[in-house]
Amino acid sequence: MNQLQISQFLSFLAIVTIFVGSGPIHAQTRAFVLCEGAQDFYSGEVLEAPRVGFFDAGSAAPNFETIHVFEGHSFAADMVLDESGETLFVAGEDTVYRMDAESGLILAQQPLEGARQLLLSEGQLLVTRGDYDPETFGSVAFDQYVVALDRMDLTWQAGWQAAEGEGPLFASEALCILDDMLYVGINNAFAWGEEVGLIGRIDLLTGEYSEVDLGPEGLNPVHLFATDGAVVSVNARQYEATSLSRVDSQNVALTSVVAETTAGCGAAGKLGNNIVFQVYGEGDFRLVNPENLTSAGPWPGNGLSAYSMCVSPDFVLLGGTDFVTAGQVDVLNVDGAVLASVSTGIAPGKIVMQPTLTAIGETADDPASKREVKAEFDVLGRPCLEGAPGLRVVLFTDGTSEMRYKLVD
Repeated sequence: MNQLQISQFLSFLAIVTIFVGSGPIHAQTRAFVLCEGAQDFYSGEVLEAPRVGFFDAGSAAPNFETIHVFEGHSFAADMVLDESGETLFVAGEDTVYRMDAESGLILAQQPLEGARQLLLSEGQLLVTRGDYDPETFGSVAFDQYVVALDRMDLTWQAGWQAAEGEGPLFASEALCILDDMLYVGINNAFAWGEEVGLIGRIDLLTGEYSEVDLGPEGLNPVHLFATDGAVVSVNARQYEATSLSRVDSQNVALTSVVAETTAGCGAAGKLGNNIVFQVYGEGDFRLVNPENLTSAGPWPGNGLSAYSMCVSPDFVLLGGTDFVTAGQVDVLNVDGAVLASVSTGIAPGKIVMQPTLTAIGETADDPASKREVKAEFDVLGRPCLEGAPGLRVVLFTDGTSEMRYKLVD
């Protein structure tokens, strides 16, 4: 081992000590929470500015630690975490931010009125847009309701014009990707009584745009989930009922009304092979088979109306709030048993977990060693070549990840 190799190895040991002490790296337990804040509806006064913080979901008594407060903003809509677990992206009302996940330091920002939902793609941050106009009491009109920003410096890369056959014509919300196709939930939700039910499809390879109509019972899609060969939406209708829609690769849409009470814009996720969601006024959750939209039974939840939901391999996190004075996240196991609760800022609206880091030095007999590598990143979150020397985070096709270190050849 030469001097350079020794130096790199000692640096590696120092980093491993920081992450894992004397034992292996444990499964994901750090949860990041975007608290939307609170505002006086009549006066416009900001009662609590939006904020981002984190807590350890594996702790018996978790403590929420704020890392950034978005002063000057009255609302924040969405947050995503990059593949390395080191960088956060936040849609803060009229600005999109890229942040250091450990310190909360702002690394880049881009003004963008009406920023709603975020989704990371290769080299891009995809953003939907929609907003409420307090003067007209209607929806704000934008030239583009879906845009793409550079994921590093957030500079503008592309926008899909609000024109027939070119891009969404109305305020849009949820995003997901399936087979190089970006799916967009188009709901016009800021125009009361004028909600629509469309799923936009953008070919990420060609930029070509098309739409699928969910029909009169599929109004107001608020959640989108990519499943095996199809995309499933949870629809709030006109806030008088709940429906589910399934759009397959042939653009065939199946819509089913599942409740005569709305699901609102709150909690939903993927739990195992099923879609899980909550209907307003129900303490339990409902499970549905995404292949045919039939019931797969109940899931217990915490007995309360949840405002947000995050499902990970080990935990289900449910956010709750009174929208004025308090916010709380309950930590449950996947069977629905409540493990812990933590007070947060007001209105914990988006919760994300850091990527799973598994033990270092897995053997060839370990089933995990037969996983296929999907991507690799260095300690700064930059993509690197497979097998590159140094410390890196390796992502696998089964959704797990691990840290590896390789000496210079």
